Amino acid sequence: MGARTSSAARPNNRTRDTASRRERERTQRRAAILRAARKVFFKNGIHSATVDDVAVAAQVSKGTVYLYFNTKETILAHLLFEGLDTLVAELETAYAVDQPLDALTRLRGLAAAYLDFFQTNPEYYRLMMVFDRGQFQASVEPDVYQQVYTRSLRGLEWLVRAVQQAKEEGVLDVDDAREAASILWAGLNGVLVLLSHPLRAEIVAADLKSLYSEMTEVLINGLGKHRVKSNE
Repeated sequence: MGARTSSAARPNNRTRDTASRRERERTQRRAAILRAARKVFFKNGIHSATVDDVAVAAQVSKGTVYLYFNTKETILAHLLFEGLDTLVAELETAYAVDQPLDALTRLRGLAAAYLDFFQTNPEYYRLMMVFDRGQFQASVEPDVYQQVYTRSLRGLEWLVRAVQQAKEEGVLDVDDAREAASILWAGLNGVLVLLSHPLRAEIVAADLKSLYSEMTEVLINGLGKHRVKSNE
């Protein structure tokens, strides 16, 4: 009786082993395609590179690429996941939740972390800007777009927490922490976008780090306790 049970179980074990192996192979192939896509898109440019280029770099057929990613934009979205996750991790480190930092130190640290991400990961930053232009939403599945949105929101949340702390400490005069965080984010991002454009950077003729630091202080002071409100 025991021998028959053991013998009957073997095919099930082999089936599970085969399924597990196939899943590992799929995961490895998918990762290989993304690695190839990262090299191709970052080297050739997001707009110039094609799915054919990715297939060649990954040494698979174009059809195989589409088995894992149904559009070029979906591939880009998954690369964007990598960039957003890197940014969120850096912002979390800058916030330093386990350290007793005052709010202004946290705000300046978060701003510095965003600048560092921009300088260290220019390809991911450009991808973020391209995705923000809107046409990608219609080119990816709703769940993929939702993941981009959720990951982006995680980054903003660290800034919201720092602004809320500043409000509680009485150093920022704001009603809505999220709105104030969005103002800070928009202002800092504006500097980065401006100086990313060669002609505009030449016109402004300012050092990125200096201009970014000045904008950080202008924004913080603008939201400060003693600012003049627009309705006064």
